Amino acid sequence: MNYFLDREWLALMEQTSSISRACRLEVEGQTVWVGEYQNARQKKWQLFGAWEKDGAPWLEALFALGDRHGVFQIECAFNMARWTDKEMLEGLGAEITEEFGTYAVDLGLEPETLWSGLHGKHRNMIQRARRENLRVFFDVDAEALAATMDETYAKGGVDNPFSRSYLRHLLALAGPKMLLAGVSSDRGLEAAAVIPMDTTRGYFLHGATRPEGTPGAANLLHWEVMLNLKGRGVTTYDLGGARRQTDDPRLAGIFRFKERFGGRFQPCWYWRKVIHPGRKMLHDLMVRVQKTWS
Repeated sequence: MNYFLDREWLALMEQTSSISRACRLEVEGQTVWVGEYQNARQKKWQLFGAWEKDGAPWLEALFALGDRHGVFQIECAFNMARWTDKEMLEGLGAEITEEFGTYAVDLGLEPETLWSGLHGKHRNMIQRARRENLRVFFDVDAEALAATMDETYAKGGVDNPFSRSYLRHLLALAGPKMLLAGVSSDRGLEAAAVIPMDTTRGYFLHGATRPEGTPGAANLLHWEVMLNLKGRGVTTYDLGGARRQTDDPRLAGIFRFKERFGGRFQPCWYWRKVIHPGRKMLHDLMVRVQKTWS
């Protein structure tokens, strides 16, 4: 089961008020969880993951179920969802709303092959970090992560978009489905990553690197995560959202960093499917009225 269609993730989304409520659905004989958004007496469903096997019949069944439940729209706009078949989505009447992508590293390869697949600069940085005697560990304190994320986002000129409450609840899920990884020096936390897992993929969901920290800490972190996931039998390391076409220097730098771990680029799409046009029109009208009076 895709981690982001499972109960654990949707319960977190409900607990942190990211959705109105978590909904348990039976689609094509499989139990999945989606987020429900409610406003103006109308509702829509939000997917946080992709159904990778037999996607078209599964989506058709989901759309029919949404019709019976009276939802006005079903959508996916989450950067961990791997909807990679644009033609299939459009063939089912979904509107593509944004293109992005990810780098997926094949962990079925031998460690020596994984190492040789890294860009030479990444290998050099990992070796440099090892010479600095950085410590790699698989447990991260929520406050230390949040503080380092504050620094990471501040370097890019933006505020940390993730609340302390969300991060505390997220890190409380550490266990068989949630890997926490960190690299530290005598100065404290240098880099950290939060990696949800399912039977096939480990997803780089959140990360942080001290802006003026030890060079190579983040490179070493991801390399050790790859080895840890491989040891658990996870077959793919998904490096999270990456955008090839961007004018934002920060996003361009993130793209280059992820690209150099030797993974294959997979284009993905955000999309939405209007189920009840009349209900959507009523919802949009009521939202505009609410904004006018707020």
